[in-house]
Amino acid sequence: MTSTAEELITADFGVADLTGRWRSPYASEVFPGIWGIDDFWLQSPFWGIHFNSYKEPECQNRLFELFIMGCWELGDANPDVPGARDANFSRVKVGLTLYDQWPIGAANEAGSGSRPWQLNDWQDVSLGGCPPIDLPGIDNCPMEYDLLGMAKVGAADGGDRLYFGQRQHDEDGAGICNRRAPGLLPYYVVRVTGAAPNVGHGANFGAPDWFNITRSLTPAAPRSAG
Repeated sequence: MTSTAEELITADFGVADLTGRWRSPYASEVFPGIWGIDDFWLQSPFWGIHFNSYKEPECQNRLFELFIMGCWELGDANPDVPGARDANFSRVKVGLTLYDQWPIGAANEAGSGSRPWQLNDWQDVSLGGCPPIDLPGIDNCPMEYDLLGMAKVGAADGGDRLYFGQRQHDEDGAGICNRRAPGLLPYYVVRVTGAAPNVGHGANFGAPDWFNITRSLTPAAPRSAG
């Protein structure tokens, strides 16, 4: 019987196996009615994610774009989730831009950012985050207690797949900012060895883009809600 990638997920990997860029091969429904493209960059001890979200899986109508940066460490195999290892990701900088009137209205109502939001306007939201899109700031979430699992898949099947931890909240509101992710997500990112998967926005996002965005954003105290 042929094994599926899910059956091949293993905790038998190390930091060197994770080094590089990992990007979504397709858009996944990350929250009800919101699809996303993950783009992770791992170079120990540093990490970053560049994320784009959309109204539909075809990635035609973008909602928002964000990045998070920090440092990370890989832990031991998780005793409760087969094929997963603990991984901790510190969060030191968070940037966000909005492309739709829904998140703009919600962010302005919540007082997120240091000034009123406009379309395609990058702001540093490291302090305060943007609660309407479930994006915490580093003041409320300095660390994510995550999981990682890897499926070592041949190039003919798309190459290695990396699974991160589930992001949902417990009934008391706890999430991976204050407890370990309870399991692995059903979707994954693939190792980029040549051209990145050309899905959504950001396939050509690279080092100059990271530098240009981060150098122009300075943390500021969020506005008052309302």
